[in-house]
Amino acid sequence: MIIKELSKEYSKIEKKLYSINNYLYNNPELGYQEFKSTKKIIQFLKQTVGIKDFEYFEDIPTAFVGKLKGKKSSKENIAICIEYDALPGIGHACGHNVISSIGLGAMYLLSKYTKDLNTHVTIVGCPAEEIIPLTFKNGGGGGKIKLINNGVFNETKAALMIHPATRDEVDPLMIAVKQLDVEFYGKAAHASGSPYVGKNALDAQILAYNSISVLRQQLKTTEKVHGIITNGGESANIIPDFTRSSWMIRAQRTSELKKLESKIIKCFKSAALATGCKVNIIEGNGIYENLVTDKKLATIFTKFSKELSIDMKTNKDFDQSKNGSTDFGNISKLIPSLHAFLAIVPDDGKVVNHQPEFADATLTRGAKEAIKNGSILLAATVLELQK
Repeated sequence: MIIKELSKEYSKIEKKLYSINNYLYNNPELGYQEFKSTKKIIQFLKQTVGIKDFEYFEDIPTAFVGKLKGKKSSKENIAICIEYDALPGIGHACGHNVISSIGLGAMYLLSKYTKDLNTHVTIVGCPAEEIIPLTFKNGGGGGKIKLINNGVFNETKAALMIHPATRDEVDPLMIAVKQLDVEFYGKAAHASGSPYVGKNALDAQILAYNSISVLRQQLKTTEKVHGIITNGGESANIIPDFTRSSWMIRAQRTSELKKLESKIIKCFKSAALATGCKVNIIEGNGIYENLVTDKKLATIFTKFSKELSIDMKTNKDFDQSKNGSTDFGNISKLIPSLHAFLAIVPDDGKVVNHQPEFADATLTRGAKEAIKNGSILLAATVLELQK
């Protein structure tokens, strides 16, 4: 019954949600710089959802918390998390515009059931989920880690969000990740006249890169290391005295990630030793922990998915060597959490996350269907938790 009621109510708001989804697509912003996005989102929450209570953070200017008040006076709440940062060069190729649209749709639906809310329901605006090189202004991601440190989830009994993907999956095994930027310092010299005087910082980067490439042969399928050189020198006729690279290290669990990181650090240090360069390793904004899905939330979500004729799968149905990472994993280690996937494209390998084609897919009929279903599923799950 609740699914039918929510579906009927959703029809009143879908055009506004699609408009916001398209606006975010056309105005992609990098992490901690999502000022246009948050302005548009907060405007919707104020005007359409009727939220008046917002909390902002001086050290995270594009983060916010909006509250739908429940009947009880305690601070206990259920949180719906949204993301709205884009990727460098390829915009919303991870579909965070869809994530925001789903969260806003759910909040609108819940605003029609405030009499049934025993707890407050908060919408948490989470900036900078994407990990981008630390050479970018405000690079490094970790928006939710900063929100945790600000105590945002101290009174939260459950946290939920939905991510667009290539499959419908209630409990994806998002893996742990850590970012490192690595600098090598050598000595400049004329590349032809007196190369023997120099210490080649580019050789150090290349040697480290190749060492890691060799190491990959002995890694588990769920362990990943990938990097780019962000500064490779200034001119071909100068021995580079400074180079920089950006890396991401992933493993199925946080404990395994720490072991893998130790192996990777040795690759950088040995490259410095071999080339006579000095190495400086810069850590990102904290470890993204592996995701833990709460069984109760997954059961409720799956039940309502069936009512919407969605064949919701579990992680056992998929090749889990293909998963990414999220700082929502850090929340899931603290409180019961759900970070489900809804497909907006077929799972045939033709279009995947972090491609320009996936950004374009956020404007398709499949994305509109995911926004509708996601809004209804989140609202229904939250209402079920009130019982």
